[in-house]
Amino acid sequence: MPETKIFFADFELDLGRFQLCRAGQPVRLEGLPLQLLMFLVEHQGQLVTREQIADSLWGKDVFVDVEQGINTAIRKIRMALEDDSAQPKYLQTVVGRGYRFVGPSHGESLPATAAEGKTFSAEELGRAVRAAAGLEPPNPGSDS
Repeated sequence: MPETKIFFADFELDLGRFQLCRAGQPVRLEGLPLQLLMFLVEHQGQLVTREQIADSLWGKDVFVDVEQGINTAIRKIRMALEDDSAQPKYLQTVVGRGYRFVGPSHGESLPATAAEGKTFSAEELGRAVRAAAGLEPPNPGSDS
């Protein structure tokens, strides 16, 4: 899997390592909020609805308090980024609709040789992210 890093302000979001750092130091952020941050950053500048978040993080067949889960994850992201919901630098609330990542960012990918020429479907990438977050067991047929 290509190592992709997204930079915004003094933050570095490493999608391959599933880690957020600030000024080179790891920032404590649990799996689900980190997965949500990655999803929002990947859709930078776009409105991401609560329904899209629920489908991305939990899927359609999971019975949890999705609304509370989203609210908690957003609160933890804001704490980790030291972002203020009243004057957001990174995470804008669109009342009644969803959220938008508004921080300026840029990404960086290592050359394809670092991934040994492998390609992954969106489904495989999603499974890998959920497994890294402890949300589903790793694929027994994988070499990870």
